[in-house]
Amino acid sequence: MTDSKFLRMNADSERLQNSKKECPAFVAFLAVVCTVLAGLGDWKVLNNAFGGLPKVVVLGTILCAFLNFLIAADFVQLKKAMGYFPVFLVLIAVYSLVTMYIWITDFSKVASISRAGQKILFQTITIIYAVFMCYLFEDRAINYLFFSMCATNTAIMLLEMPKYGLIASISSVVTCIVTFGEAEGFVRALEIHDITFLFGQFCIYYMMFAPKRTTSEKRLRRWGIVLSLFFLLVGLKRSTLPAVLLVCIYVKFLRITGKPRKFILVTGITLFLFFYLYLYLTRSGILVAFLESHGIDMMGRDVLWSLPNDYYELSPLWKGLGFEAVTDLVNKWYHEGLINRAYPLHNDILKIFIELGALGFTLWAGINYILYPAYWMTRHDTDTGMLYMAILCYMTVTYLTDNTAFYFWSCIGLRLIPMSYSYRISKTGKPMQWKAPTPKELADEIWLIERGGKVGNAE
Repeated sequence: MTDSKFLRMNADSERLQNSKKECPAFVAFLAVVCTVLAGLGDWKVLNNAFGGLPKVVVLGTILCAFLNFLIAADFVQLKKAMGYFPVFLVLIAVYSLVTMYIWITDFSKVASISRAGQKILFQTITIIYAVFMCYLFEDRAINYLFFSMCATNTAIMLLEMPKYGLIASISSVVTCIVTFGEAEGFVRALEIHDITFLFGQFCIYYMMFAPKRTTSEKRLRRWGIVLSLFFLLVGLKRSTLPAVLLVCIYVKFLRITGKPRKFILVTGITLFLFFYLYLYLTRSGILVAFLESHGIDMMGRDVLWSLPNDYYELSPLWKGLGFEAVTDLVNKWYHEGLINRAYPLHNDILKIFIELGALGFTLWAGINYILYPAYWMTRHDTDTGMLYMAILCYMTVTYLTDNTAFYFWSCIGLRLIPMSYSYRISKTGKPMQWKAPTPKELADEIWLIERGGKVGNAE
């Protein structure tokens, strides 16, 4: 390929990118409305009344995508977006097949079938939403989701404010920020677990990965950092801030090494192996004893982590109890008076192992920590894989002592943010490799140049 052909092909590619129609304003507005309304389902008042049902509203993005397709009819863009589906559906297949096998081989464990089906459905919805948001907005989908969540959190604050009054509410927010999360009243009502954890993901993105070439990009990045930190503090999730800081240091380290791909894979494999050690330390009580010896308040987790010991085996042959079986156990312990409230287990690593068994747990960890990072780096680029691993490491901190592995918005962020970020490659265009022209190509090029010169002289 000659230099002139190379330049023409790059120019054509750039013109094609620039000529692509933006998503119409009314379609973008509908997508944002769907996101905000679904996010309002995390407001405690609505959540207590309807549970997770309001989250289904995000499926309205399918309608938005359909409307956009009617206007633009961009088959190439649709095919690109739909290409992400099979990658993420692998996990859904694991959840479904492993759980069905457990139910088929032991009919006594089918009590949780309804909740398990609901959880699998909602996990599928997170994939659908992420894919269609990226179809609509490409690399801007991150910003659309971020500001939608900011609007949601702000709306919940305004809805809660009349209960406490303006002055008391502002005082509660100031106290929370000054005391690093210690507050009651208004701020306590704003403890929105899922959305708050999502802001931690946004904080990592805007701090370490958001573009900052132009003035507008720098301004957007600054707002992203400030708002993310604000909503993290208001959401009373103090543990997320150290996790965000550590992950940012980790990303900086990866970039300094000059060999981030190698260290990303090493990180995934290390965490994969660490989980088995973590399971042993949890079951044996060593972890609880260690934390208590350092004066860390377990807040009842020591009791919760010991109660399941009679219901599972720490063995490679452990089959599992089935998706959502731990919820049945928690309800059982509550009715037996072993706990005073049906608390979640607050340990996703243990919960997944109990429910999916050794095989299902190994598949879950292997896909998330080894397969997906390799996919992002191989199919897209190293930076996308680094972003995915950064967010996953942040979420891993919460998996160890919380219940975030299947949180709706947290799962959306883990998928949508790297997916949307990967679109920047097609925006800038991958560099094409130059090859020396063959004698025939060189002769054809000379003929085209001479012919162009003659035509120009004739004019």
